[in-house]
Amino acid sequence: MRRYYLHIASKLMVYADDHGVVLSDLAAAHRCAVSVISNCIRGDTEKQDWRGWHIEIADDTCRPLLIVLFPTARRTQPEQRLEVIPLGL
Repeated sequence: MRRYYLHIASKLMVYADDHGVVLSDLAAAHRCAVSVISNCIRGDTEKQDWRGWHIEIADDTCRPLLIVLFPTARRTQPEQRLEVIPLGL
């Protein structure tokens, strides 16, 4: 088990994670970051523009290990799905 810090940031601001979270590995930290992003977007009642926002996952020496980007496109309805159209068929 290892402590990971998930810093939420944009070009203009950083919300530093001073506590961190203890997880089994970097893959678990990635899943945690994706969950944080999902919760931020789902709880966003003001429809903020999340472009440029990301979560930097760092270890206990403050070394960046991974950056997880917020999505750049917003779905208008939660149940809306993107349609895949095969090319050349």
